[in-house]
Amino acid sequence: MAESWVVESQADWTAARGAAENVELADGFAEPKADKASFQSFVKTFPAKRKLSAVVFEQSPVWDNWEAIDDITPSGAGNAYVFLPVAPGDYYFFATRTWPEMEYPEGLTRQKRTKFRQEWKKNHPRGYHAWHSTDLKDWKLLGLVCPSSCMTTAEYADGKFYLYYDNPNDENPHLIVDDDLTDGVLGKEYGEVFSDPSHGSDAGVFRDEDGTFHMIYEDWSPINARENGWDSPLAGRVSSPDGIRGFKYGEHPPAVDHRTKPTGKIGTFTHPAQKTSNNGKPLEYEMHEPRQNAYGDWTLIKVGGHYHLFGDYDSSDHNKPMRMARFHTDDLNKEFQWSGEIGKGFHPDPSVGFAEGKFYVIIQRATDFVSPGPWVDGVEARAGVDKNGDGTIDEWTDWQAVKESYSQKPGFARIVDVAPASVDTDKLPAGKGFAFEYRTSRLDNGVQPIMDCVTLEFE
Repeated sequence: MAESWVVESQADWTAARGAAENVELADGFAEPKADKASFQSFVKTFPAKRKLSAVVFEQSPVWDNWEAIDDITPSGAGNAYVFLPVAPGDYYFFATRTWPEMEYPEGLTRQKRTKFRQEWKKNHPRGYHAWHSTDLKDWKLLGLVCPSSCMTTAEYADGKFYLYYDNPNDENPHLIVDDDLTDGVLGKEYGEVFSDPSHGSDAGVFRDEDGTFHMIYEDWSPINARENGWDSPLAGRVSSPDGIRGFKYGEHPPAVDHRTKPTGKIGTFTHPAQKTSNNGKPLEYEMHEPRQNAYGDWTLIKVGGHYHLFGDYDSSDHNKPMRMARFHTDDLNKEFQWSGEIGKGFHPDPSVGFAEGKFYVIIQRATDFVSPGPWVDGVEARAGVDKNGDGTIDEWTDWQAVKESYSQKPGFARIVDVAPASVDTDKLPAGKGFAFEYRTSRLDNGVQPIMDCVTLEFE
């Protein structure tokens, strides 16, 4: 294969520009500035003839393409949902259950009231229950799978479900591994699998292609979490080869670090579960100034080469209501970059997944969010060839709608493969020079297709 022509950096875009209309080139991106925009490259020539095999387009990793929809969760679900799409048509959902208030029948003796209460609790168990669906419309209740009412996240590997829960609430991740959610028997209890000195959790767990489990959790060391929605400006990351052992504090750089300036002063706060939190002692944190944004209740998905992180967003301005935050990175060893926010006025506690060809963020309210994917539609493109190298395009392809397509990676619950957005160049002859052109249209929801990279690949 001959050397590719890659347009990616700010210098690349500036040098490649032949003609453009309503497009701003800034920070390595080509951003439309009107409902209709276009960009045409100059004609890049080569010493010898070559055949163009593809023109591949990549957009900004900032994922703005989300819309609110009616709640898709099963009836009877409580709150703090966990969504786990294991495979196409194989979707699991975890939540507490909403039970009616217990009412004693009239005329029961004290002894019979005790027996009635015991039987009622047996038939209405607390904790997390599982539901299953093949289409996100009809949900079948499978039953109790976790006795704790503080499950935070779930993963799937080799036929086993990894159910992570905090004990007490918001603290110290524990684990149950279950290979059958339908048998009415709880899975194997592993107890605490990670100890964070700050006692924060509300973790999200994600299994990458190499099989490594990554846990992103709330690190409460720089903030009074009690006064900030039990969230933090600092998110830690730890990893394990099997999701059970090896989660070690401090082994990786923070996933998110929006701390302000440390003061050196130590403050304290108490947890509602004071008796079981930190051996009954108040939790300590280092005070920071000015006031900090706080995030938490993490959930993560990988789409192509990018990791996308979602969580609660408690603004440093406490007059600003809670909402959902989004972050992204192309390397887990780098800090996640801010992508933006979604909605306002709700405590999201989100859970993200890919199902039925779309991406869903399920939250604990009457609406959820859906997206066709990070790619923003409304892009048409074509490629041209200069047969003799005189700097003039002799033949163009037809204009083609280009877009990415997505499919769940087999064997992974939270990884989605990407088929690239590309121009079909099979009918173009070989030549010495080449150019590309694309045009964009703003979507009805106001989102614009922002181009990050264009690659011309040659045979």
